[in-house]
Amino acid sequence: MADDLGFYFHVPFCKHACPYCDFYKMELRDRPARERLDFPARLAREHALLLDAEPDLARRPLATLYFGGGTPSTLVPSGVADLIRAVRERHPASEPEVTLEANPENLTPARCEAWARAGVTRLSIGVQSFRERDLARLERLHGPKAIGTAVRNARAAGITNLSLDLMFALPDQTLAEWLEDLDRAVALEPDHLSFYGLTYHEGTPFEEWRRVGNIAEADEDLYAEMYLRGARLLAAAGFDHYEISNFARPGRRSLHNQRYWNAQDVVGFGPGAHSSLGARRWHNPDDLDQWRADLAAGRLPRTRPQVLDASHRLEEELFRRLRRCEGFRLSEGLPADAHFANWLTTPRGRQALDSGWIERSGDRARLTLEGWLRSDALLIQML
Repeated sequence: MADDLGFYFHVPFCKHACPYCDFYKMELRDRPARERLDFPARLAREHALLLDAEPDLARRPLATLYFGGGTPSTLVPSGVADLIRAVRERHPASEPEVTLEANPENLTPARCEAWARAGVTRLSIGVQSFRERDLARLERLHGPKAIGTAVRNARAAGITNLSLDLMFALPDQTLAEWLEDLDRAVALEPDHLSFYGLTYHEGTPFEEWRRVGNIAEADEDLYAEMYLRGARLLAAAGFDHYEISNFARPGRRSLHNQRYWNAQDVVGFGPGAHSSLGARRWHNPDDLDQWRADLAAGRLPRTRPQVLDASHRLEEELFRRLRRCEGFRLSEGLPADAHFANWLTTPRGRQALDSGWIERSGDRARLTLEGWLRSDALLIQML
């Protein structure tokens, strides 16, 4: 529906400090267990404050509820069930896709059954790798065997819509090891797969280790070969490559992912969450204590909503459309379509076509696999 909503619940609680991501700087490892118990109720409070500030939202049905951003599977399922129930009661009757990001070690039989009772319909499982060495470097708490066990536990509990997340271009990882990881993931018969190249965030241990030479970043050629070979392997296995990093069985695309890439309304809750509502954008404070203090004072914990002007909306739309398999309709005349069509007539646009980075079919054009590797650079050229 054109007027439905997607909600994103950002849960930055990690049992470990991911050495490659910004959660390391949030230092949530030392927070008491009580904060995990209280967290769903605080999210429900934020949702109630949002409806006070934006009463029109209460008339809109829900398409997706997504719990992500850290380790939501460490939350108590009963608290999440209460949150889901409270949120759904404030909106018209709907049956949203409810996704929970989870680590394999949290998906015990009892917890999977509890998540199913809570209303979770889809799990996104943070596999990352099937290799002990890589999991240890990423400070993951699970081993390779736990991955298959988690998948079986989820299905036995009735949660059959499963996505697996993997990483490539890890330190010392070879192309053969990466393709073996994908083979093992495909063998588990998931409905959806996502894979991401390792990035080195400033201020994290991985970036420091790279800087001093303790680990080596994958070179550009290896990175590209891992991406290209990985995408082709999944295509041959029957997956639809619908977004630059996302692959799905027919009919199993992530509804929440598609909301974001299609520029549909997504409202975020929790510290650090971002929201996109029409042309308005806002975000919550990253600091957990500030977020809690605002809620305690009855204040909606968000920045003042900003309205994107035409140029920023065009930039955002180009970024999103470049990452989607549908690409652009050259004859449609919408701002992003017209901008892309005009750019194709420039020397750089013609070079991208001639180089095989863009393919045309009738009045549609989209990036190829090789083009997706260069999507950031091509966006800069278009702007």
